[in-house]
Amino acid sequence: MDFSLKHLAATTLMLASLSSFTTAAQANITPEQSAVILKTFNDASVKDFRQFLASLGKSDIARTDNLGAAIGAFLDNKTLSAEQQNEIHRLLGLYARVKYGSAATETLKELVAIPTVNVEGVAQHDNPEFIKIAEKIKGLAQAFNLNFRNIDNRVYEISLEGSGDEVVGIHAHADVVPVTPENWVLQDGTRLDPFKVTLIGDRMYGRGTEDDKNGIVVALYAMKIIKEEKLPLARNFKLLVDTTEETTGDAIPYYFERNPTPNYNLALDGGYPVVIAEKGYGTVMASFAKRTGEGKGAEITSMTGGLAT
Repeated sequence: MDFSLKHLAATTLMLASLSSFTTAAQANITPEQSAVILKTFNDASVKDFRQFLASLGKSDIARTDNLGAAIGAFLDNKTLSAEQQNEIHRLLGLYARVKYGSAATETLKELVAIPTVNVEGVAQHDNPEFIKIAEKIKGLAQAFNLNFRNIDNRVYEISLEGSGDEVVGIHAHADVVPVTPENWVLQDGTRLDPFKVTLIGDRMYGRGTEDDKNGIVVALYAMKIIKEEKLPLARNFKLLVDTTEETTGDAIPYYFERNPTPNYNLALDGGYPVVIAEKGYGTVMASFAKRTGEGKGAEITSMTGGLAT
């Protein structure tokens, strides 16, 4: 089936764009044009990116949407303008969905099936399920010809080397919040398994499909494509898979105490195009003039909060 999580295309576009130092320009391929391209091609019809572009360049789509110049320049190994480079990167993202959408979906299913929830009294790095998912991610990285490091089973690092000194950190996390099985029921009474991906319409249901095993999958496949296509990288990329994002949050600090901090850091558990910042904690100090207290003092009248389902 089609990989409906569009983050795969967006992530590939983002990594490809960050691979160079060229001036940013807005890619002019519309969602409607993208939909036509995705409908025209399938994973059986494309061998690699250059063949995908060559086929696209001969089609009415390229002529109608004025993509021929960028495609021709790329295939002829000519210098691309900033706008042409962004068009090629956007097409690379679409190629990613065509070529690896189904495979990425299967990988997501395999990761969701591993219940990486917090177990009371057991540290995440000692939890057998985290050891299991670490081995799974290691196997994927090795199959994709990417470098893998397991930092004491707290952070899993997958890296793609470039020619420059700067490092782009891509953040995702393998842990998920606990589930309340009785709440995983549709309006028609159908019960869902939280640790089995279920496709309903154009949505996937399963613990971690969005937060955040999806982020692991799309980053891995984006890095795989960049490696396969031998894109020149001016920056190094490190996918850092956290194991305590939903709990103590101490895995990433543990990693940074022992490893350099990347020059740039991006989180992949948000929407398109890219999350460039997340809420952090802050401390607010307030001072008031001293006065004599009256009455019973401050009282908490109500308190609400969210619960994981």
